[in-house]
Amino acid sequence: MVVVEKDLVTLNQDIAGQEIGIPVYRIFYKQRSDKQSFDKKTANKDNANKDALYDLSQVKSTSKKQLPKVYIQSAVHAAEMQGSAVIFKLIEQLKNLTLHAEFTLVPNCNPFGRTQRAGEYLQGRYDATTGNNWNRFYHYEPSDVVEFVETLTEQQISLIENGSESELVLAFKSFLKYKFGLKLDQDWGVNTAQFLNTTLQEIAVDADIVLDLHTGPASTHHIYSPEFLTQSAHAFNFENIISIPTTFAGALDEASFTPWVYLAELLKQKGITLNYKVNAFTIELGSQENICLTQAQSDSGGILNYLQANNLIDGFVGVTPVEVTTTLLKNYKTLFSKHAGMVEYLAKPGDKVNKGQVIARVLNSLEFDTKHAVVDVTAPESGTIILHYPSAAVQVGTQLFKIAVS
Repeated sequence: MVVVEKDLVTLNQDIAGQEIGIPVYRIFYKQRSDKQSFDKKTANKDNANKDALYDLSQVKSTSKKQLPKVYIQSAVHAAEMQGSAVIFKLIEQLKNLTLHAEFTLVPNCNPFGRTQRAGEYLQGRYDATTGNNWNRFYHYEPSDVVEFVETLTEQQISLIENGSESELVLAFKSFLKYKFGLKLDQDWGVNTAQFLNTTLQEIAVDADIVLDLHTGPASTHHIYSPEFLTQSAHAFNFENIISIPTTFAGALDEASFTPWVYLAELLKQKGITLNYKVNAFTIELGSQENICLTQAQSDSGGILNYLQANNLIDGFVGVTPVEVTTTLLKNYKTLFSKHAGMVEYLAKPGDKVNKGQVIARVLNSLEFDTKHAVVDVTAPESGTIILHYPSAAVQVGTQLFKIAVS
């Protein structure tokens, strides 16, 4: 039997006293013959028995079979709404597939940003009060990983060496959750973006796969993948992959996989091999400030294809493969405008361009009576246009295009 229950992770109240919260959908296979359960649950914020979180022996699975966990969120940049439509399509389709994992789906993870507007447009990327990027304040402290490793006893290390990696994984996830609780409870408090991001991490921390759904200003589909996962990212069937190093700049994908990479490095120094890593990606689904349910059906297909390729679902019919290009982050370059004025974008997101090709024209109203009224913008290198600035009004220094250089 399929069960749907509605709930909310409460964040705060607005100035009128209305509740602000995050809808969280949990979808999992109910452990009896061919029945699946769809549930909506809140995050557990109980930080009781914190000392026990250091002890591997205290971490036990509550189910007969520990299934992989998948976390998918959308709209932390509140104007980037296509991911919400994709999650809607995922929920529809997951109901009819065989699940070998538990799913947590958060279609609108930033209710703060959804209320901040300037005229007709959402100020969705930045907190309108502080200017903080909503996607740059997730918690990661290398010292946390060091502390965790230093608390391991010889007996616990022996357990790990003898193949009890799963207990180490559960213990480290509990330890991270404990650290998130301390972050939120600190005496000096945190800013709104930190509060939101850390709350989301509390929900996501148990996941083995983390997908953060975004869009660009005016953008083609692409994926940010850590370098060690670029091959597996091909299963999403998106034409462009931007390969990023395992360093931390504040986004959810980095906050999800970076602690595990560092943990593996520290354990290796003790002669211990840790194979487990969180697979985390940022998935860019086109342009902001719009949704398309037809496109969302296609976009969800790429995600389902990835899940099936990793044996997390069965029954999906698959997708028609596309040619995938991987670009290192250092070769993903920004073209800044050298001119102010009104820009006509001749090259569109997804277009292949050649070095020297005219990709935009800037019209300057101060020069209408001279030959300098229109200035051509050319591509400095050959590559693929991934996105361009959303407005036709630019100034000197505007990030005009982002190009994955060949």
